Amino acid sequence: MVGALLLAWASTRIELWPQVWTFPEPWALAAAIALQVPYALLRAARLAYVLDPWTLRAGGARFDRKALYGSGFVSFFVLLVLPLKLGEASRPLLLTAARQPGVGLSASLAAVAVERILDGLLVVALLFVGLELADVRSIALVEEVRAAGLVAGAAFFAASGGLFWLAGAPAERARTACRPLASWRRAPRLVAALTRVGEALQVLRAWRISVPLVASTCLYWIVTIAQLWCVQRACGLELGASEAATLVAIVGLSIQLPGGPAQVGTFQLGAAMGLALFCNETLLRSAGSQFAATLYLLGLAGAAAFAGLGAWLLQRASAAARARTGDLPGSG
Repeated sequence: MVGALLLAWASTRIELWPQVWTFPEPWALAAAIALQVPYALLRAARLAYVLDPWTLRAGGARFDRKALYGSGFVSFFVLLVLPLKLGEASRPLLLTAARQPGVGLSASLAAVAVERILDGLLVVALLFVGLELADVRSIALVEEVRAAGLVAGAAFFAASGGLFWLAGAPAERARTACRPLASWRRAPRLVAALTRVGEALQVLRAWRISVPLVASTCLYWIVTIAQLWCVQRACGLELGASEAATLVAIVGLSIQLPGGPAQVGTFQLGAAMGLALFCNETLLRSAGSQFAATLYLLGLAGAAAFAGLGAWLLQRASAAARARTGDLPGSG
């Protein structure tokens, strides 16, 4: 229902399915399609900087790359198609299922939480930098977008502060956080889980881990901006890098809202709001609408294609894990 309402609102600004599809610069469309490969690889690979220290500390080798990429490719598609952000649980579960030394469910949850919060902080930064540098048409709409960015930024800063606070003294601070729930019979288990999450997060204090993680995340978002820029050029929009960065940030924040399957409604909401900053009504209904539809279909088709590869990689990782632990097929 929420997705349908957002989609109805977006339809007042853009054509959800353009009547005419034209690509004045087809080379840019080809480049956008090609960029789907480094986009998917960078997005899946970033967690290696967090996961590898845990497996090495537990006496194993680095985290199995088949499980790393496979879990990423599959979970990106699951996250995309499931409603209400339910797909967020998929990657921690898939990473845990890889049965790598030192990486249980608590560690997997901690790794994905760090990744999501880091993405959120960078997207908010992109939004404010982009709004300062971009050539916008509507000052009133800029203020609305900036206000939404402030709310999102406050939420991500609070979440990151909570994780760092927990990592400072995991056992003690887990007990403090759960003190209001002391009478709950499952409170000890929650304390133990939070303690494990905090202990897992302590590896991020090392510069040799945190700096490459942040650098790879920045590179991932640069590729994302480049891909969006190529799509808008292919559709006939003449927007610069600052405008592309602002669009990436607005769409990135809008899809954080719980919505319908395949991000229907939330994606179109962000695209319509972002384009309204730079395009007049005529351009919104023509090249802008085609841009929004093309970017949406590219993301959906790319995620679906990589999900097939991810499933194959996970199958190979599972076979390797069974061989390592001596399990018989089907015994787990």
